[in-house]
Order: sequence, then structure tokens, then C-alpha cells
Amino acid sequence: MTNVYLIAVETDPVANVVDSIFIDVPDYRRVTIREFDDMVFGVGDVLLLGSVSPLSDSAETPNLPLHGLTQYLGCRPPSAVLDHASESNAIVAGISPLIAARVANRVIGFTGPLTVKPMPQWGVIGLGEVGCEVVRKVTAIRASAVVTDIRTPRTGILDELGVRRQTLDLLMSRADVISIHVHAGPTAAPLISQRELGLMKPEAVVINTSDESVVDERAVLAALERGDIAGYATDCPGGAITNAGDSLELSGKLIITTNPLTNQIGAAQQIAKYVQGNIEAFISGSNVQGRFEPLHFPTIGDPSFWSSRMSPRQD
Repeated sequence: MTNVYLIAVETDPVANVVDSIFIDVPDYRRVTIREFDDMVFGVGDVLLLGSVSPLSDSAETPNLPLHGLTQYLGCRPPSAVLDHASESNAIVAGISPLIAARVANRVIGFTGPLTVKPMPQWGVIGLGEVGCEVVRKVTAIRASAVVTDIRTPRTGILDELGVRRQTLDLLMSRADVISIHVHAGPTAAPLISQRELGLMKPEAVVINTSDESVVDERAVLAALERGDIAGYATDCPGGAITNAGDSLELSGKLIITTNPLTNQIGAAQQIAKYVQGNIEAFISGSNVQGRFEPLHFPTIGDPSFWSSRMSPRQD
């Protein structure tokens, strides 16, 4: 028997659609963190974590199960979920395979208001599901792209995408559009700092759809003010960007959207069906999509070795 538990706030749109699908399933329950902490979680059970869950409050973080399936429903998994993937025997999964096309469309859409030059050189940081989809859409419009990743890409993916892999420094110095697709965490806190921004061409722009923590927002604002870079676009602004004032936005150098991809028409329903499929795959012993794999540092000889160890990423 597989028990399915959902932890989410009442205003979470994705969780509410999931709830409506599973409400009549006998072994399904929507629970609070307090209730969940008192439960015994079996090896065949499933925990669904809402995209607007109380995980952001460390005092309320649940004791995530060591076994079974933990499925995150949102776009940006918090560190507690990512850490859980490397510290437990549970299968921990997200929704990146499903939302990759939506993210890629948003990234391409940012280039219009940023007035990116025709046929730019793209630099894609992070070669997971989303990063690969961005490369596919970029090359489909006959632009060129290079990529970098702290991990060695899976066999054949570079040939499949028709791209070359570079170190982070080379990518930052040569690309016209830099698009970031990595998880938050100690190897990317921040990944893009004043040092990396200083390598960029003055006509180049940065697009961040990953997490506010992967860039030094104050360094970005300073670079925009000085004209060291031409633009910055994000759908995950932190405090520095949010409170930057109107002058940079009015100039077209700073583009911000706070509309979550999960709020797009049909997104919640698609995610709910995707989650349902992952649960069925888990129960049957089939492949669960969107698994978070533990991050291991590259070894000497790997193109990402030195860039993964440059200050400030190891500070």
C-alpha cells in the first residue's frame, strides 16, 4: 500500500489542483507539518511538497522521509529539498522536465525588451532539463550557443545539441546573452559575482530564471549603473533588485517579472498530471522524471574544475 501525503499552504494553486485529483483516493491525505512530523513514513510512501510550502521557515521544516518518493511541486526547490536528495535514500524529484519549455520561452521572451542584438552568441550556464531546452530553442532560431556546467554532461548531449562546452570564465567573456539555469546552493552562492560580471562585454546581458542567490544583485546593479553590462532580466528578484528604484527599469536595462510560471494558464493542471504520472512510475518501479541528483565536484582535467573553485564560490 502506498500512502500519499501533501504539505502545502491553502493558497498554493498547484497543490490545490493536486488535492482535487487525489481527494477521493483512500490512501491520500493533505496534512500539516505538525501532523506529518508525528507520522511513520513507509518505504513505499509519497510526500508531495507544495511550491508555496512552509519550508522557507526553518523552524517549521518537516523531517523529510529517508525513503519513498519526495516530489516537489514548484519551480525552485529550496535547499532543504536539494540537500535531502544527497542525504537520504529517498527518490527526490522536481518538475523541471515539465516546465522546461515554459522557462525557455520566458528566457527567449526577455531578449526582446533587453534589445539584444540579432543572432547573438548565447552562453547557457547549467545543462539540466531547462538549460538543454533553452539551447534547443536558441539554436532553432539559428543563434549559436556554448554551455558550461559544474558537472560533466551526460554522454552524447553536447553532440545532440550541437554545442561546445567552455569554462565559466570563457563563457562570461564571449557571450552576448548569458542565461543561468542552476539550483541554489553552496556552489552557486553566488555563482555570478562582481568578478564574473567584470569579464563580460559591455553590450552583453544576463538572464536569471534560477534563484536570486545565484547572482550578487548589488554587483549587478552597480554594473548596470556603470554601463559594464547592457542589461539584466529576472523572474526571481531578491531584495536588492526589488528595491532598486525605477530608473534602471525605465531605461530598459533592468527587466523584472514576478509572475510565477505555475500561474500560467493550464500550468497547474499539467503539473498535477505530471505528478500523478511520477507517483504511478514510483509505485510500478519505473523511471521517475525530474530526479534531483547529488552534486559532486568535477575532477582535475574536467573543463569546469578550475571555474568551480574560483572565488567567491568557495568562500
